[in-house]
Amino acid sequence: MKSLALFNNKGGVGKTTMTFNLGHMLARQGREVVLIDCDPQCNLSALALTEGELEEVFASDASMGRTVAACVERVRIGNGELYKPALLELAEHLSILPGDLTLSRFEGKLAKAWPEVFSTDAESAVFVTTAIERLAEGLAIEHDVDVVLFDVGPSLGALNRAVLLACDAVLIPLAPDLFSLRGLENVGEAMRDWKDDWGQARIRIQQAQTRTAGRRRDGRGAPREHAMEPIGYVLQQHLAREEVPLKAYSRWAEQIPAYYRRFVLGQESEPAPGQAADPHCLGHLRHFASLVPLAQAARKPIFDLKHADGVLGTQFQLVERARAEFKALAQKVLQRLDAA
Repeated sequence: MKSLALFNNKGGVGKTTMTFNLGHMLARQGREVVLIDCDPQCNLSALALTEGELEEVFASDASMGRTVAACVERVRIGNGELYKPALLELAEHLSILPGDLTLSRFEGKLAKAWPEVFSTDAESAVFVTTAIERLAEGLAIEHDVDVVLFDVGPSLGALNRAVLLACDAVLIPLAPDLFSLRGLENVGEAMRDWKDDWGQARIRIQQAQTRTAGRRRDGRGAPREHAMEPIGYVLQQHLAREEVPLKAYSRWAEQIPAYYRRFVLGQESEPAPGQAADPHCLGHLRHFASLVPLAQAARKPIFDLKHADGVLGTQFQLVERARAEFKALAQKVLQRLDAA
């Protein structure tokens, strides 16, 4: 199983829409895919499920494990075991574990546990910190999952830190604007700090276990180290006029390769190519503005929209273009994941 988060400190770059559509396309490449909604705002869940389905999910008992928040509820209130997750099937080879606004209550627990993982007696804090990791790995084993795809909010808080620590890879959605460039600075620094700090914590955990010959209370050894490897970025909301980006947007797009190398990869001395030739760019997604509300209403990926969903005239060309672009993106993502 490979775990992937789509993450950017800048909101409004179409991250959730991309997660939903990419998940569908990865499933169509023959992979077993699970979407995990770790954004307390639940935008992915609202995109994938009807209001009636969500109402039923939220009304269920926590022990049924029908949301991320429900699965970690016992951990939140007292270091109990995770509830077994119950997935909802969206399509062939594609399922979702919905989010819930109550997941935000778990963030305080995660924030409190983080400094404690560096102490000599950190078992309880480690148990909390690794809850998302253990949730993903458990459902992957239970359901024979190939790819776990996380959707997260744009914050650099404790919840997103826990999610990224559970990830093998990170894909960064970007828009060609100043704020996306600034977001790359934050994302790169945060990811390096989290990975370095967690590496030091894992050494302490392993040393403590060696001294005491103990085990974590769930019967496992030290938490597995996930690579949290940046596998590239996707340029979204690529506004174009006759296939040529508007000059103002092109200005920002051309700076992305250098920013990505410097702030995300830490390669300040590496020369950066032009944006169109950058191997770290896994795709350019057009601005499918007129199709997005139709897809949201139909709860379908953009590339599945039909006349019955409200598609008219030249919009059919956009649907075909979306299918081609997401298929190419999914294939590149799988190549990077398989190599990670």
